[in-house]
Amino acid sequence: MADPGSADRPPRLLLIGGGTSVGKTTLAKAVAHELGFTRIVSTDTIREVLRAASGPDAPAALNRSSYGKGETGDAVTDWLDACSAVRPGVNAVISRARREGVDLVLEGVHLVPEEGFLHSWNSQGGVAVGMIVTIGHEGTHRERIEQREEHTYRGPTRYLAAFDRIRAIQRGIEERAGGANWKSLDSHLEQDSLGRVKQWLTTAWYQRR
Repeated sequence: MADPGSADRPPRLLLIGGGTSVGKTTLAKAVAHELGFTRIVSTDTIREVLRAASGPDAPAALNRSSYGKGETGDAVTDWLDACSAVRPGVNAVISRARREGVDLVLEGVHLVPEEGFLHSWNSQGGVAVGMIVTIGHEGTHRERIEQREEHTYRGPTRYLAAFDRIRAIQRGIEERAGGANWKSLDSHLEQDSLGRVKQWLTTAWYQRR
């Protein structure tokens, strides 16, 4: 039996969900670089491709941010609508990686924690881990948003104006992760996020033996 770091180990899937500005992309890049993942994809990229392909017929949920107000006005429901619009692209990316037998890190706010993602990958001989990144402390989360957007053309204003919705979405993500066998990591409190992810992947590998 191959060990977790060998070339002939089974393909790995790491799904990283979480709200806005919690550190998903930073962690995904570190994992891909340090743990040798072949492919890294963001749900924001998938969303843009779907928007371009749909043209003027794109669903309204594809044309607003994950925290933007939708038909219901409820932050979590509107987020779920946005996730549903991106879901076909998410499924396609995962399916292709599974067929090709390559490692995949998929990260983004449009990932709704579900066991189905993991079960499908594992049932075909792979190793899958689902996790969410959070920031429990509100003040720290607000500071992260300000720091991330300080030098961008967008600036932090629109994010801060929707901060209550962003926090509500995080709570919704946490609730779903708890019932879907997904791990949870607070990027403000965790001292070794990469090490934690490596541990989860190794444990998942041994559990499938």
